[in-house]
Amino acid sequence: MKKNFFLFAGMILILIFSLIGCIQNSLSAPQGINPFGQNPNGPQQPGFDNNFNNPLPPQTNPPQNQPMQNPPSNAPPQNNLPPSPSSEVQGINPNAPLPALPEGVPKGEWITKKFSNVEVTYFSTAIARGMTESGTDFFIKLKNTGSSSESVCFTGITPELRSLVPPWNLHFFSLQDSPIELSSGEEKRLWYYASIDLAQNMESGYFNIPFNVGECSSTANSVDLNVTFGGTNENFWGKETSYIFGSVKDESGSLVARATVMAVMNCGRVDFKTETDELGNYKIPLLGMEDINAIYLGKELACDSTDYYLSLEKENYEYYYNGHIAPTRKEPKQVDIVLKKKPAAQSYSLEWEKKIEDNFGFFWVKPSSDWSVFAAAQSKHPPELNKPTNFYLLDTLGNILWKQPTENECWGIDIASDGSKVVAGCHDGKVYAVDKSGTLLWKTDFGSMVRSACILEDGTKVLSGTAPTLINSSSGAKQDLKWQGDWLRNCAFYSDNSGFVAGAREVTGFDMQGNQKWRNVIGEFPLFMGVDNKNNTFATGKSRTLFDFSSTGEVLWKHRIPDHTATAGAVTPNGSRIALGTVGGMVYLFDGSGNLLWKRGTRAFPNASSAGHNAVAISNDGKLIVVGTAPQNCIVAYDETGTIVWENCITPDATNKDLLLGVMNVQISPDKKEIIAAYGDNYIRKFHLD
Repeated sequence: MKKNFFLFAGMILILIFSLIGCIQNSLSAPQGINPFGQNPNGPQQPGFDNNFNNPLPPQTNPPQNQPMQNPPSNAPPQNNLPPSPSSEVQGINPNAPLPALPEGVPKGEWITKKFSNVEVTYFSTAIARGMTESGTDFFIKLKNTGSSSESVCFTGITPELRSLVPPWNLHFFSLQDSPIELSSGEEKRLWYYASIDLAQNMESGYFNIPFNVGECSSTANSVDLNVTFGGTNENFWGKETSYIFGSVKDESGSLVARATVMAVMNCGRVDFKTETDELGNYKIPLLGMEDINAIYLGKELACDSTDYYLSLEKENYEYYYNGHIAPTRKEPKQVDIVLKKKPAAQSYSLEWEKKIEDNFGFFWVKPSSDWSVFAAAQSKHPPELNKPTNFYLLDTLGNILWKQPTENECWGIDIASDGSKVVAGCHDGKVYAVDKSGTLLWKTDFGSMVRSACILEDGTKVLSGTAPTLINSSSGAKQDLKWQGDWLRNCAFYSDNSGFVAGAREVTGFDMQGNQKWRNVIGEFPLFMGVDNKNNTFATGKSRTLFDFSSTGEVLWKHRIPDHTATAGAVTPNGSRIALGTVGGMVYLFDGSGNLLWKRGTRAFPNASSAGHNAVAISNDGKLIVVGTAPQNCIVAYDETGTIVWENCITPDATNKDLLLGVMNVQISPDKKEIIAAYGDNYIRKFHLD
């Protein structure tokens, strides 16, 4: 059994990227207060020495599991039947004690309390054990047992609560606002998230949060809930109690030898793997479901399932993914794998590249609808440089048509469908609008950092600002909205021009008159937010859950991302496919109903790398997904099965230590013939299908 190398690499990348999208500790703030790290006037984030580009330190690998031994040459093929689960086989011990909490780790229990007619049930600890979770979710269940409705108030993310969270836990969020209403007999739950970012040299870490839940009309009628949050740096290799086994063949029935088969826990990042032997047989020792359930301590989880997914990637074959396998100590699972031949690979050639010497590196490149012009913005994260820069318009050959100076980097940029206007929201506190000829139409100062800007498809309206503000794209006249949320971090107009969505701690839908139609709290601002042509909104951020909201704000489905924060994503126009890329080096593809079609590493094992900050694109038909990686300077294209059909890696220019390396943004044309990418080393490159 081998430990997956890219998960070790992911641990290092997590330490590096743990500040993605913010400055320092981004605990969600109460209404009207910017979360620390969202505060445009707050302290600068700590400096980094471009350590994205430093080699990873050596890691200690767990014991290696060798492929199964071949039988003598005159022996018949193995029948692959499992041995008795009561015996110990190749280090598998189905009679081992269940995984116990390490000494000193607080033990949790289910507790029920009551105030007025409301029952309050919760688990007293929220402990993430090793890589079995990515952060931890905590729930408080509320049930109104009375005959009349109850208004329930509860602990929010106040400055007092934030002071109880240690610096090593970077993110602590509440996914709802107080109060909530409970009708007679109704049940609801409160949801909190802690990121549990233990350093590698920490065996464990804990902190206590005193929650309070009670009647809004009488603070005396309430209950206190003392909860211990924390995590351990346990590993579970060498403690295997069951296994997944089977054969690997191709469609013709030929055995496939020396293929790496991997099983990964669906609720976390613990993986087990082996290789097929010369006869195409494999056996992966791993933890039985009894052990997994014991590790999770009986608490409520946000993830969809606690079993395993099985994957296999072999040259000349399609990527294999099997989403749900649940071996137990008594019943190991047999999974016989049939690999399909990989279709002819697509090939894209470099059409042109443009290097533009500037201070930040490119963060975005956005095309007009006909791909005749491209708006490109300079930015990076982390750290802030607080230097002047420009945003640009390029033609289809890569020539600079114009550049617009700004006093600081620009995280928000958009281009009108016909290319007639470009808008940018920048860290100098200003929003700029420039026409196709390069004329500055207007700029408006919001007084503090602006990180989002989008333009209506017909180019008439702009949405930007520190709080969502509608702006006339020609005159710059503002229409302030009735906004009581946090700092604007993402925005999108509906394709039918009927309204728009503003993304902050709360994702909020508006009509074009600026009237709020719905609102949902997701913990902190969405790093990815997209809308489809049915006005559904897809959003995810550092609470590590992808949400699908309907046009009226109903939660249609949600999916907990188990490896790390998704910073980039894309959705097809009809909403039938949604792709995500994560800091943990994973790519996900969902269908429109929230079913996970597959997930995989950004590159073939063991060459994993984080997805670039904004570097996920999907074709209109959902059949081609393109992801850029960072710090590896690669663009990877996958077909609808998750098979890599094209990859391009270019050695980055690392001479400017202020720049961060990697592909930061990718776009794919509607006909899938063109790909354009923005690179952190100041390059823009355009590729064309051969």
